[in-house]
Amino acid sequence: MFRVENLWFSYAEEDVLRGINLNLERGDRVVLLGGNGCGKSTLLKILDGLIFPKKGRVFWKGKELRPGKIKNFEGEFRRSVVLLFQDVEVMLFNPTVRDEISFGLRQMRIKDIDERVEKWGEKLGISNLFERSPAELSIGEKKKVALASILALEPEVLLLDEPLSNLDPRSTGEILDLLWEYPATTVVATQNLSLAPELGERAILLSEDHRKIYEGDFKELLSDRELLLRANLLHIHRHRHGRVIHRHFHPHDWE
Repeated sequence: MFRVENLWFSYAEEDVLRGINLNLERGDRVVLLGGNGCGKSTLLKILDGLIFPKKGRVFWKGKELRPGKIKNFEGEFRRSVVLLFQDVEVMLFNPTVRDEISFGLRQMRIKDIDERVEKWGEKLGISNLFERSPAELSIGEKKKVALASILALEPEVLLLDEPLSNLDPRSTGEILDLLWEYPATTVVATQNLSLAPELGERAILLSEDHRKIYEGDFKELLSDRELLLRANLLHIHRHRHGRVIHRHFHPHDWE
């Protein structure tokens, strides 16, 4: 589905991805882990064809994602590969929730627009919000609207940047179930170590120096304190047990 070869990317001459190699097969469920600023969001944007490598190459189904080449298959690509941004506010600009969910469908000239809007509104529990303005909604509700707007395209690849942030416990469980039920190749970026194994089957870890330092089983990764420290996914602080105060490591369990 995707092949990434020696990918480098920088902003203003500062590297944010260094020598990344990656293969994604159809149906893979991958979790991209790392601390803030390690390059997770940038990698998702490159896979979504929004930005392009400074060095290296990226292929989708054998077709190279380059500015001059993606135009030849962009319609097919945009229907097949979707990205949920970490800040979903940037995805919402239509007057109503119904318009928001149907917007991408209209752009792609998909015929069964009304049926898909109803289907995904019901699946995400937001049908009652259809006539509301997205601007009036809570952050969690906005997250569901943005997710419905990309799932309505019924894509082959889901690229999700912190999809569970700002959701209450019930909504978190519902979204987790929905993502596992949906048959897609999935790449989820997160720094929540507790939920990471629930989001995928394979872990990829980016370090603070913007390199891939692990790819494989979650169990092995979560038992490797040195790697997690290197990626800034463990922290140490004072901790109280009754009258006893001591210091020990804690994982990042938020997004």
